Amino acid sequence: MPRTSMKPALFFDFDNTLTEGDVLDQIIERFSPDERWRDWEHEWAEGRLPARECLRLQIENLRVSRETLFDYLSAVRVDPAFSDILGWAAARDVEVSIVSDSFAPLIRNILENNGIAPLPVFANELAFDGARLRPSFPFADPRCMRSANAKARHLLPYRGHRIVFAGDGHSDLDAALAADVVFAKDTLARELESRSVAFRPFDTLAPVLEFLQAEYARGRAALLRLA
Repeated sequence: MPRTSMKPALFFDFDNTLTEGDVLDQIIERFSPDERWRDWEHEWAEGRLPARECLRLQIENLRVSRETLFDYLSAVRVDPAFSDILGWAAARDVEVSIVSDSFAPLIRNILENNGIAPLPVFANELAFDGARLRPSFPFADPRCMRSANAKARHLLPYRGHRIVFAGDGHSDLDAALAADVVFAKDTLARELESRSVAFRPFDTLAPVLEFLQAEYARGRAALLRLA
């Protein structure tokens, strides 16, 4: 069966994909007691520090309580097209997952604040200890320097589907290379372009919804022609 005829499975990065701007970066800048986070970020960007270690240092350095942090997150808004995508997917029994280098409790809190029902979130984990945060990385792969969450592994069980992925950054490259259809912007778009890998550009998630609707209509038309 051609992959274009397969049932889709949808995967989305979170920060700067479902949200406007990188929420985790904003948290780190807002609640870091000093500027060391910038040095760790630079070392990661230069390839001298694995993503897992960079995030561990940055998150453990934060000083913020769970209550204060979640109050800060209450202002974060998810792209309104995402709810439409979820509605489209639910009507067709299409699975939707989030794969992120952020932290699952933060993502779930933002989704809940935006009235989005729970869905699978594959991300790093976070525990709260007063004003200290304790990160953990259940999906880390020591061979993956770019991401603390080896995202491509979450796509592997769906090789019998047409995998659609949307993302924006360094940590999304392995998932993008494993997907059949890629929506990319910013750093991810530049990386894919440099590798001559095809992708669809996006700023908001509206083009993703339009693509899904068009592909479904095209598939139904093909079935009618065969009937």
